[in-house]
Amino acid sequence: MSDAHLPEFQLHVRALSFAYAGQARRVVDLWSQDFSPGLVWLRGANGTGKSTRLKLLAGALEPQYGSAELQGCDLLRQPLDYRRQVAFVGAEPPPFEHLSPAEYFGFLSGLYPRADAAAWQQHIEGFGLQPFLGQPLRSLSTGTQHKAALATALALGTPLLLLDEPLNALDAASLTHLRSVLSRAAQATDRLLLLVSHEELGVVPSAC
Repeated sequence: MSDAHLPEFQLHVRALSFAYAGQARRVVDLWSQDFSPGLVWLRGANGTGKSTRLKLLAGALEPQYGSAELQGCDLLRQPLDYRRQVAFVGAEPPPFEHLSPAEYFGFLSGLYPRADAAAWQQHIEGFGLQPFLGQPLRSLSTGTQHKAALATALALGTPLLLLDEPLNALDAASLTHLRSVLSRAAQATDRLLLLVSHEELGVVPSAC
């Protein structure tokens, strides 16, 4: 699908709330926000629920209250349609650790209609992953696993991309590549890249 035929980007968060089991205090409490396309840096002190917010928007955690609507699809009422429009890279190792990076992208590209094999190849080269394409993810270092997850998520072409500490464990060449990606994302008019980072991004995003 060409960018000219993509629907106008919409993400609406409404009273989203979540507390972890055994905790009385909600780490996310009645979060409501409308997002525009581009690059948004989610900032705040430790313990304020930044990573939890990403997991809620990714569908990795179920809110106790509220919801989110992405491109007209409700997180709770249309979970499958919603999640096919979201890619998420968190602090945990990527799933399906028995797959190689090439197999991992091949599997996910069958689930995401806008996955782009040419873009994936560009990210493989940008992150220096060529020597590792045939090795199981579980055999790779934490940093290499992280780069493989980033390369795949960036190539899935989802309207919403969520990245939790994406600059962690990256070598200098990979940082240069990722910052170039972030710079382009900041200019996007049809997609949102929402991220959490304790490191300087090297670009000028919106902050919230």
